[in-house]
Amino acid sequence: MKGKVEALLGFAQKAGKIITGEEGCKNNVKQGKVFLLIISTDASDNTKKEMHYLSSSYGIPYAEWGTKQMLGLSTGRSPRAVVAVLDQQFASAIGKLLVG
Repeated sequence: MKGKVEALLGFAQKAGKIITGEEGCKNNVKQGKVFLLIISTDASDNTKKEMHYLSSSYGIPYAEWGTKQMLGLSTGRSPRAVVAVLDQQFASAIGKLLVG
């Protein structure tokens, strides 16, 4: 599963369908552009709480997966606590692996 999620995140990043970082993710959630939020398992409790609140408030699927390092590497960036998927197909494929 781990390899598939990382590959899909990489493809989504290359397609320009990923936003990383808390502020960018929050802004895109509020604009209704996000189809899936992924939070690293080692994100701070505050970040997890805030992102979970946003996801439930806006009806967006939410998953905790990987470490900041893994999320960063999967998206070709430095370590990231939060990733937002901006495409329905990518979100659905990744969500099936993470959320079930």
